[in-house]
Amino acid sequence: MTADSGPTRTRTGTGTSDGRARPLGRVGTAVLVMALLAAAGLAGAAPAVATPAVGVSAPAARDTGKATAEAMIQAYLTTYPGMTADTAATAVAAQARGDLLKADLVARSATFGGAWFDPHAATYRVAVTSPTAAAEITAVGRRLGIPVRTHQVTRTYAELERQAEALRTGRDPLGAAAAGLVGIDVVDNSVVVAVARQRQAALAGRAPAGVRVVAADTHAVDLDACVSRADCTDSLRSGLVIRRPGATCSAGFTARGSTGIRWLLTSGHCAGLDAAWSTGTTTPAVVGTMTDAIDSGRVDAGAIQVTDAGYHVDTVGRIYLHGVPGRSAPVDGAAATMGFILQGETVCLAARVTEPASPGNPCGTITLVSDPQRRGMVRVDGYDACPGDSGGGWYWLSSSGTRWAYGLHSRSASGCNSAPHTSWFSPLPSFWSGLTYERG
Repeated sequence: MTADSGPTRTRTGTGTSDGRARPLGRVGTAVLVMALLAAAGLAGAAPAVATPAVGVSAPAARDTGKATAEAMIQAYLTTYPGMTADTAATAVAAQARGDLLKADLVARSATFGGAWFDPHAATYRVAVTSPTAAAEITAVGRRLGIPVRTHQVTRTYAELERQAEALRTGRDPLGAAAAGLVGIDVVDNSVVVAVARQRQAALAGRAPAGVRVVAADTHAVDLDACVSRADCTDSLRSGLVIRRPGATCSAGFTARGSTGIRWLLTSGHCAGLDAAWSTGTTTPAVVGTMTDAIDSGRVDAGAIQVTDAGYHVDTVGRIYLHGVPGRSAPVDGAAATMGFILQGETVCLAARVTEPASPGNPCGTITLVSDPQRRGMVRVDGYDACPGDSGGGWYWLSSSGTRWAYGLHSRSASGCNSAPHTSWFSPLPSFWSGLTYERG
């Protein structure tokens, strides 16, 4: 089936099949923040990688649609309890033009080895495979006024992704033992495979170059789907309740195929192929039928073809925010490649449980862009999502106030907004190709 003809039906899986992209038709005051915006280039030396908190008890940060910088600062303070408000605010200020830098980086796939944002040093760290690329990226950072530090590595991010995918789908002893638990560590330019602890030592000795073998964790996680009822508004936007018989999940982002068909994305493990999905209003309105559901590898996504006459003609990408006029904020862009999603960035979740009881969307910090313990999904620390949040939209909240679609919520640490405050989402670039995500 071609990229613009619609979704190809697949079965939900256990995470052992390919999961490749498929075709588819303390918060500081405003004065403090502004002062630090002017002094963003003054950050001193700090560790290259910030260590997330375990068992955090601080309140979750929330995107209310108003004080963007304050939400980002709180996300850092929740994720890293030892961080000061000044350090967090400086990190926020340094990301004001991060979208421009990342757009440049993802166009350099031949030499780009991955990147991450170091909030302690308020610096973008970029891995490159050549001295020429390092000089060019440094010059781009100077031109944009963004702190950049380069690191020489041997493999491009594309090469890492190819090797990780080969291990996820391979039937060799290492791939079979991992059973899909394969990720990427951009900091040390390696592929990471998680296996049972009793087999770790033996398999590590036979791992190919550039592959690190770790013990699979045994922490409980929840697939955040439920069957309870909730209420919401009457137009499609990320974070609304959606229902089918027997399940309630959250709406993700909307997109179009090249033929104009509109799609609403949600989590694949919510399933419901051929079932009619509706918004969760008091008087439900049918959105359409789910034609595809994938829960394999880092892909946990379902596609609902929008057939409702009112929803079908809608062309705007929105994120639900209860406390702002119109109760929505625009989607300003979407991550087209994995290189656009960086460790160390603040992201927020638009999902069912948090709205409308809370005034804003909870936020956290990306601590792994490809977590081997969770099939290569993106890990977020600082917020533990709740049952019913499955399929909701995770988005990058930048200090310029823009919101970029990053992925669909999949799972979280067992509980609901409780320690260890960790969630995982399936990144958009791993979904079906041929989609254009709608913007506001």
